[in-house]
Amino acid sequence: MHRRVLRRSGVPAALIALAIGLTACSSSTSELEEQDRVAQGNAAPAESPQVSDPIGGEIIPVPGSVRAVVATGDRVAAQVENPPSLELGRVDGTSWSAEDSVPLPAGAGTASTAHDGTVLVPHGDGVVLVSPDGGARELSGLGPVSAAALTLDGRLLTGTPGGEIVVRDADGAEHHRIDGLTSVDEISVSGDGSVTALSRPDTVIASVDLEADHAGPLLRAGRGAGLLDELGEGSVIASDTVGGTLLVYSTSPVRLHQQFPVASAPWAVAEDPTRQVVWVASTGTNTIQAYDLGDGVGMLRADIPTVRQPDSLAVTKSGTVVVGSADGAGLHLLRPTLTEPAS
Repeated sequence: MHRRVLRRSGVPAALIALAIGLTACSSSTSELEEQDRVAQGNAAPAESPQVSDPIGGEIIPVPGSVRAVVATGDRVAAQVENPPSLELGRVDGTSWSAEDSVPLPAGAGTASTAHDGTVLVPHGDGVVLVSPDGGARELSGLGPVSAAALTLDGRLLTGTPGGEIVVRDADGAEHHRIDGLTSVDEISVSGDGSVTALSRPDTVIASVDLEADHAGPLLRAGRGAGLLDELGEGSVIASDTVGGTLLVYSTSPVRLHQQFPVASAPWAVAEDPTRQVVWVASTGTNTIQAYDLGDGVGMLRADIPTVRQPDSLAVTKSGTVVVGSADGAGLHLLRPTLTEPAS
């Protein structure tokens, strides 16, 4: 899918020029701050309309509000709060089979998933790791961790609220620190091994060389980036929550390839390789949309009402779209049919 997304003939020349220009002048966060003084960054999910009317699929109740949803194959982990836990289950079509519940520390950060199926949850003194078979272990004593990821060779990457990425072995022992960001709010490892980090306070996306001392190159990610998700083997997608757009980047090095408007206040994003689209959850409208990126511009293929406050989103290997409600409405499991692209 990523080859279709990054096809040169479909990329607007103005966006390529913008990406090249920003890469050339973006060697440090301080330089980025000088580029413009427009209020930006510090994105958070927008408050949703009180009324929602989910269409299609099934609503699955889960305890508390859903903070994050991740999928590996057809196994889904829903991170819930009050009390904090990972609710693990198998998805078959729009049916949910609960498997286990893993308690999480109070104040835990947002869950993510690695290529080997491990679910990682950062917290105030380390990381909880849940293996594909449901076994959980906690690495503590690492200090505050704001984001976590596993490299393809099994190294643990942890982000700090102060903007450092720490390269560790599989047992948490520190090897190396990389600075240069204001904060590390998300770390993405693509299928080709390239590493990308998001700093939400100043809405910056950065390439990360694990052998370097500083992150970079850095690019401004819209007016207020929300979440990242992997796209193919060498690309990521990001929601520009404040600017109301979807951003598509290559990752080695980071370079902007597409940017286009989507529904109000996009937050969660997820690749759907079964349908070759990208799903975007809009908390401003309580809807999810599917966009086909193949022609260089986002083509809307579905617009579906879902649960209130859809702050999280994932797609299973077989194509079930799972939406999590941060308002206590549970999980919305759908098997959507896409509209045909306009001729």
